[in-house]
Order: sequence, then C-alpha cells, then structure tokens
Amino acid sequence: MVGQRSEIILENLSEVESEYKVNRQTKIEEIRQNPDVSVLIIGAGINGISTFRELALQGVDVLLVDRGDYCSGASAASSHMVHGGLRYLENAEFRLVREALYERNQLLRNAPHYVKPLPTTIPIFSWFSGLLNAPLKFLGLRDKPGERGALVIRIGLMFYDIFSRRNQVMPNHKFALRGKSLRQRPQLNADIVATATYYDAWMPYPERNCKELILDTQTLSNTAHALN
Repeated sequence: MVGQRSEIILENLSEVESEYKVNRQTKIEEIRQNPDVSVLIIGAGINGISTFRELALQGVDVLLVDRGDYCSGASAASSHMVHGGLRYLENAEFRLVREALYERNQLLRNAPHYVKPLPTTIPIFSWFSGLLNAPLKFLGLRDKPGERGALVIRIGLMFYDIFSRRNQVMPNHKFALRGKSLRQRPQLNADIVATATYYDAWMPYPERNCKELILDTQTLSNTAHALN
C-alpha cells in the first residue's frame, strides 16, 4: 500500500515538474510586469520553504526566491537524521522531545518514500554507571558528560517510547544481554554487558523532500510562486 502510494505521488509530481518548467519563463515575465507581492521570502532552504507553504495554505500571495538551487545550502548539508530528540531527555526538555517525536513519526507516515526507519544499537559496558551523574544533569547541576549504564539507558528509552505513543509508527526499544548481543553482532566489543536498540529515522535525500513541498504547494495555491 505504501509502495503504491509513493509511486502515485512521484508520478504526479513528475507531471507537475514538467509543466512547471514550461511555465517558468512565463511566470518570470509576469512577476516583472507585476512585482507587488504580499510576502517575499528570500532563501529556499527548509525554513523558507516551510514558511512559503504555510502562507500559501492560508491564501496569502507569496513569492519564494533563491539565488541558487532549492535546498542547496545548509538544508542539503544536514546530518540526514530525523531524530526524536533522545539526548534532550537528559536535560528534562520533555516538550521538545514530545514535539520532535511527533514530527518524526508524521514524516515517516506521510513521506515513506523519503524518510526511512533507522534502528540504532547502543553497546553498554556497565550496569549502574551514571546513576549519580544522570539526576544531577537532569536538575541542571552538572553538564560534564559521563558514561551511562544499562539502568540509566533503560529508563531513558522507556520515557522515549512513552513520548512516541501519540502517533507511533515504529517498535519500542529492545534490550539484549551480552550473549545474545554478541551472537547477533559478533564484531561488537566483547566487554559489553548488554545492548539496547531503539528506532529513529533518517532522510537520504532531503533535497527531494524540499522540492516536493514546493511543487505540492504550487498545485494547492494559485497565489504561491517559487523561482530559483
């Protein structure tokens, strides 16, 4: 079902893209003749594109321009991670984690042709390390990094799973003891006591996702125009 949906989306966007190329010069001439616009957005990275889309969906006449290609600057040089903010749990930034997980799950649900699940395994070398450091960091009394043992990691991942349940699309985390972990991954350091596997996401081609947002916005609004 997901594969069919992705094929339909890509086929429709290909048609829109071809039509857009034909009409591009016409749009440039129209803007030259009538340059007045309610909102001009300079810079077509993900922030500019998101603003462009939100304004267009509210019926605002908006023009998005970029001196280079769409999503060719910082937005193309990302880590390609679409993470749920696991590390922010340690600083008690629960609202940020909840929002990040919700948006990550929405991307996995709405753009499966661009955003992929990313199982991530953590090797763990002790059971109780970090029991003192973790609460101090949680309370803002310590910022020095330290080793996290199995108990601290387990508690953190349990909270991570709870915050992800709002629109959950991936499995909860899993723990494996040393023997099972080494059978599954023989090249791991043999000094581990356990491993923990949780799920995040990644986006191999953020540029394609940005381009789709632009093309889709222009099919939904007659007052939104983008030119690079």
